[in-house]
Amino acid sequence: MKLICALDWELRGNPGAAGTAVLVAAKHQSAWETFVLQCILPDPAIVLKRELLLVPFFGWALLKLKHLPIDRGGGLQSLRQTMEAARLRVGEGRQIVIFPEGTRRDLGAPPAYQAGSFALYKSLGVPCLPAGLNSGCFWPHHGFVFRPGCIVIEFLPPIEPGLSRDVFMRRLSEDIESSSSRLLAEAMDRIAKPIDFEGQHD
Repeated sequence: MKLICALDWELRGNPGAAGTAVLVAAKHQSAWETFVLQCILPDPAIVLKRELLLVPFFGWALLKLKHLPIDRGGGLQSLRQTMEAARLRVGEGRQIVIFPEGTRRDLGAPPAYQAGSFALYKSLGVPCLPAGLNSGCFWPHHGFVFRPGCIVIEFLPPIEPGLSRDVFMRRLSEDIESSSSRLLAEAMDRIAKPIDFEGQHD
């Protein structure tokens, strides 16, 4: 992507701050993070919609990697199955990755954090590592139009296990949203700056 689209990326924070068996909760603005998180984390298992398993080759790879498909129309039963599988993955020392808003969000869209993230946090009993990012500024989830620049993903201080639902959800959303908003403002500021031609000659 750096060579073809002039799109680079930067990692901030420490994805290993809470050990390996953790719940990673990341902002979801683009397809970008679904690929890059698999490069940053040692051995992630990503909670994803079951329909992706139907995609030839790609879906087969997801099964081979033992990610965590969930039937979003399956209700409580589907959630319980996913949590049971997630506990097995954590027991193997893997990182469970969830996008707590459930789907990709447009830039500036109001937060829409789902209760399933707390259910998984409570069930696993491990620290939660929030992550903010600004990928939607450069790779919007509508189509394949890329904007040159540098995507930043920022891992934040871990949230300890054992918090109540209200406390956890408030801290999770505040941490991720404040980070993502700051990174978006930073990206837009870079984009808005004029090109410096000082020292260049015809």
